[in-house]
Amino acid sequence: MPRRPREIIECRDYALPPDFPIIVLTGDVWHISDIRAHSLHFHNHLEIGVCHSGSGVLGFQDGDRPFRAGDVTAIGSGTLHTTCSSPGTSSLWSYIMADPVRLADPPVPGAPGSQLYQDLLQRGFAYNYRVTVSREEDPSFSFLAEEIIAEMQERKPNYTTCVRSLLATFMCKLSRHTADMAGLSGDNPFHIAPALRYVDTHYMDSFSIDDLAAICKMSTSYFRRVFSETMGMGPLEYVNRTRITRACAMLQMSDSSILEVCEAVGFASLSSFNRHFSSIMGQTPTVWRHQTRTDRPAMLLRYPGWVVPDDTPGQSGK
Repeated sequence: MPRRPREIIECRDYALPPDFPIIVLTGDVWHISDIRAHSLHFHNHLEIGVCHSGSGVLGFQDGDRPFRAGDVTAIGSGTLHTTCSSPGTSSLWSYIMADPVRLADPPVPGAPGSQLYQDLLQRGFAYNYRVTVSREEDPSFSFLAEEIIAEMQERKPNYTTCVRSLLATFMCKLSRHTADMAGLSGDNPFHIAPALRYVDTHYMDSFSIDDLAAICKMSTSYFRRVFSETMGMGPLEYVNRTRITRACAMLQMSDSSILEVCEAVGFASLSSFNRHFSSIMGQTPTVWRHQTRTDRPAMLLRYPGWVVPDDTPGQSGK
């Protein structure tokens, strides 16, 4: 039986200015086609989208989400997606590509201290990989995004300060919005933000719950309680779930052996990896890989980000 073609995944890198890492893609050229792209793609930075007109679906690995005019989307770096308008239409979008953490240094005048502010933004990245907010649900999101776009286009005196402030407000509200959606309580997500950020970037390393508590400047017992109240699970379970999530991506997108994946995501033994994977995913890693890949290893293609949409047939233009 001939081998099925590889699934193609595109990485679209946008080179942001180092001193002011944000760009805006807007105008009539950003009409999105109703022809579904032949591949999913991801970006190297946060993408904020504003749908000005039309409707359609945002496609992700686990299914589609509808959108319509007035919606604002926030899609984190590394999240596979595509955009497709409703049949016979072309939705109009504007996009903000930004690195909010780098924009926070120096911090916005009047904002919290640099470390706390960056923790807040990082906490936003921990949950905001794919959020859609309608204008009816909360009009402030579209207002803030459209103000950022206007400031970037007009470039009036002190526009950089205005953009930093607007994006800071947008990220704060987005962080609050996702906390509400997840049922997280009070300001606790901000308290454990350093631990969430550490796990997200060091999941493959060996560290203890005591280490995570120390990063948050808490006693271990208090950290465990706050973490469990905030996340709905203990810190160890969160670490294991993070590692299994990364393992799923490797199993789907690489030819690495089960043992290689186990070691790459930080499990000390293959038996421990298999046990936690089966508990969380309901299947062994081998069975899960077989059912999800269907013998189609992914091919990663890397492109520079588009300043204007691509006209290649079969591309969504975004």
